[in-house]
Amino acid sequence: MIVGIDFGTTNTLVAYVDSSLRTQIIVNERGSRITPTVVYFKNEKQVVVGELAKSQALIKPDRTILRVKRVMGTSRTYTIFDQTFTPSEIASFVFRKCKKFASEYLGKEVEKAVVTVPAYFDDNQRQAVVLAAKLAGLEVVKLLNEPTAAALAYEPEDQHEKMILVLDFGGGTFDITLMRQQKGLYEVLATGGSTNLGGFDFDEVLTRWILETMRNEKSIDLSKDPIALQQIYTHAEQAKIDLSSVLETSIVIPYIALSPEYGPVHVNVVLSRERFENLTRSLLLRAQQLIDDVLTQANVRSEDVNIVIFSGGISRMPAFRELVSRMFPNSQKLGGINPDEVVAVGAAKMAAMLEGRLNSIELKDVLPHSLGILDDNGQFVPIIERGTIYPTTSTRIFTNTEDDQDHVVIKVLQKHDEELVELGDFKFSSGRLWKKGEANIAVSFSITHDGTLTVTAEDINSGEAQDVTIHGQFAQMRVPTPDPRRMEQLWGIEVL
Repeated sequence: MIVGIDFGTTNTLVAYVDSSLRTQIIVNERGSRITPTVVYFKNEKQVVVGELAKSQALIKPDRTILRVKRVMGTSRTYTIFDQTFTPSEIASFVFRKCKKFASEYLGKEVEKAVVTVPAYFDDNQRQAVVLAAKLAGLEVVKLLNEPTAAALAYEPEDQHEKMILVLDFGGGTFDITLMRQQKGLYEVLATGGSTNLGGFDFDEVLTRWILETMRNEKSIDLSKDPIALQQIYTHAEQAKIDLSSVLETSIVIPYIALSPEYGPVHVNVVLSRERFENLTRSLLLRAQQLIDDVLTQANVRSEDVNIVIFSGGISRMPAFRELVSRMFPNSQKLGGINPDEVVAVGAAKMAAMLEGRLNSIELKDVLPHSLGILDDNGQFVPIIERGTIYPTTSTRIFTNTEDDQDHVVIKVLQKHDEELVELGDFKFSSGRLWKKGEANIAVSFSITHDGTLTVTAEDINSGEAQDVTIHGQFAQMRVPTPDPRRMEQLWGIEVL
């Protein structure tokens, strides 16, 4: 059986489609439908994942890792008990936990999964997620963009063409996808958002406000105390959640510190929804700008949007929903499925489609980042621009820059914002020596429906051609095979 896994910044969920073709969230060993994406190192040979790990963040923050999804695909490392771990290795413990409780729940070994990722993740970030699953013994049969998964979770009521905007505002990322849906075809028109805007940023604002309040009222700086700081983060997150349903909440943390002047220090502040919204107004304005950017990219007016789908915990925030209602007053708002679960539901449906148990839909996606090559001056030359719908093919003509040149090196890159990510390269050799500017080399990029990129270089004058295939926009086939010794070391650590 293939399950769907929503690997989130804050929480991770697993879902599947049962024999009656109903989508079910798989509960963990504690009976919870969500598992916090938190890893705590109990000792050198045991890690705890989930709710118990999250509680340890208060007293042992140096051994507790939160929000690892935000650093996937980066050079960040964690050193604990004199062992160094990459983000993929830390995330692998989360996937192992999911694999374990899903297998126990289903009564069969889970070996394959559809895993969701932000649409705005670049190639390195996607590779890192696939590697994490691979280190956990899971085969990723498909990486599915989170907003697309959210759209799949809702069954279309009719076959008429609709313009759908998915706003996936989670713990660590804000993911926006605009798509056209008709008769089982989902055509993505534009994607956008930020991998550095999410619920954690709202927690950060509240935490700073509490720290400033304590400095003003008690003349004490709690930011230097890691245990106190983690307590404040935890209570700030809860206050944010509470204010989605109440107009006012109290943040009470007794005996958080000891002051020479005041003795025992307690946090006891009242926070209104209005103040919270004022404190986080800049974050909401940033979210609004990102939504506008996606509409502009697709050349679509707000009144053309028929349906808005809410996903992610921050989408519950009344101020965010009011903002969206002002931007899209005539659109239907869909939030009936739990926003925390909607991505996992869509992933499970895609898994069942791949198994042939649900009717397949056709997905046409767009490139979130431009693809191209480096020219002789080291400048990026786009071959397929960001926002292009695939399958597609594009060709540009290049020449050589030196006399007596018999080869060129084709370096394939992806442009993520202003950063260039190398996807691969190959050497195109000729059977003869070119004079400077003599060669006419056609470089073609072809992307299939599943994101497989083939790069072809052809000497137009001689007809000689060579190509290289990069399997999947998400580079699933390029994920390196883990070192067996490292695998043995990781699996020597028990996941609780």
